[in-house]
Amino acid sequence: MAERQHLRLSPDVMAKFETYNPEERIRAVLAIRAPNDQRFSSKFIEEQCSLRDVKVLSDKHCVVTFAFRVDRFYCNGSGNLHGGAQSSIFDMCTSIAMQAIGKKDFWLNGGVTRVLTVTCLRPAPEGENLLLECEVVQMGRSLSLLQGTLKREKDGVIVSTCEHHKAAVPSKPGWKL
Repeated sequence: MAERQHLRLSPDVMAKFETYNPEERIRAVLAIRAPNDQRFSSKFIEEQCSLRDVKVLSDKHCVVTFAFRVDRFYCNGSGNLHGGAQSSIFDMCTSIAMQAIGKKDFWLNGGVTRVLTVTCLRPAPEGENLLLECEVVQMGRSLSLLQGTLKREKDGVIVSTCEHHKAAVPSKPGWKL
């Protein structure tokens, strides 16, 4: 059986990660490649997602904006962005946004999801260009609150929103980011 690939930063990037500015951190995460990994997360990060903007409002509050085009791979039978795909995209991108302000032993591994609530308001058809604004609202010692708003790029109309609660957990022994 082939060795399982994991999405992670290379050791040289990880050693310098905390010295990067917030935008460099997000770009480093988006640059991770696992070419033989067919998981949803790998396909989306490698082929669809791009960084538009990073705004750090304080040491525990930031807003990161991503852009992507609705690909057929993520669509339901009606040809619109699937609600489950939206949930996964919110989960990934809000977690990536935390990397802009995380610190060693403080949310740098992104923690784990406790609650992810997604509200879909209108369809996003295949080919639609979307913007995803991810806000790190609060990062405490063990819990965080993130919010996301998915909008059509052409007119700013909201497609869906999310509220994402996370818990800080240590990485497994031997696990490298």
